[in-house]
Amino acid sequence: MSIKEVKNSLPEELIEILENIFTDGQLDLIYKSYYRGRNTTFRINTLKGNTKEVMDELSMNKIKAVNHPVLKNAFIAKGIKESNLRRLEAYKYGKIYLQNLSSMLPPLFLDLKEDLVVLDMCAAPGGKSLYMADLTKNKATILANDVNEIRRERLNYNIEKQGANSIIVLGADGCSIGKRLNKYFDRVLLDVPCSGEGIITLKSSKVYKGWNEKKVALCSKLQKRLFDSAYNALKPGGIMVYSTCTLNPFENEEVIEYALNKYPDLRLEKINLELPNVIRGLSKYKEKIYSEEITKSIRIIPNENMEGFFIAKLVKNKE
Repeated sequence: MSIKEVKNSLPEELIEILENIFTDGQLDLIYKSYYRGRNTTFRINTLKGNTKEVMDELSMNKIKAVNHPVLKNAFIAKGIKESNLRRLEAYKYGKIYLQNLSSMLPPLFLDLKEDLVVLDMCAAPGGKSLYMADLTKNKATILANDVNEIRRERLNYNIEKQGANSIIVLGADGCSIGKRLNKYFDRVLLDVPCSGEGIITLKSSKVYKGWNEKKVALCSKLQKRLFDSAYNALKPGGIMVYSTCTLNPFENEEVIEYALNKYPDLRLEKINLELPNVIRGLSKYKEKIYSEEITKSIRIIPNENMEGFFIAKLVKNKE
């Protein structure tokens, strides 16, 4: 499939947004990832297994996986379907967790430590909460919230399978948590519902067929409400990471700009991630000028291994 054919499959308004943000070379990466899809990636869950036993089983099954150069315990299985990994004992017993590399990133910028109280506000199916439990060796208290009952069932299943007994599941409306648990959390992960431009594949039309500018505007509105709640839930001196799997500025830079203007005690910390498909947050989009501070955030360009993501790290000043 040619890039022209890919563009013909996508909404014109989406093409316009992408072409106002990215260079021609970056656009080629994005469009290729849309029609080729992405390689299967996974991480080893050290609560249940270790690298040697997982790699031994992969080798026995003639499955090749290479360690990611930056992400510890993260592996790329090129040309291998997820269904092949689901047949493994390592998968059945929770020693590996299938997850895109980009989705593993937001927890890494929370500066996690043992004994912290952490909120994952929009958690299901739980990949990021599970990774946080792994990173803290089950010694932090993680509240994984999701308002959707069916998604919570999946979350509970994954928690048990992965041995992540430091996770407590909540079923609240994320917009209400900040009032109910005001200044309660040392860390907040706000991985918000979004329009999903970073995870598009033409093999699955669900995301891009449902994409339109109205949906983007509705997502942006909800994201700001969730941000208000997350801000209220965060202790002074605490850290929040805001992330989406979309690419447009209305759900990314605009939300962060809104937050910085509303909350003078919030500041952005620069995220440094040395990968060729990572660019800084935008300081302008068309005629719109954003705070120069927002360039401390990052945008991950979707490619053969990684979904498109936006990640911002914010610190709430001590009182």
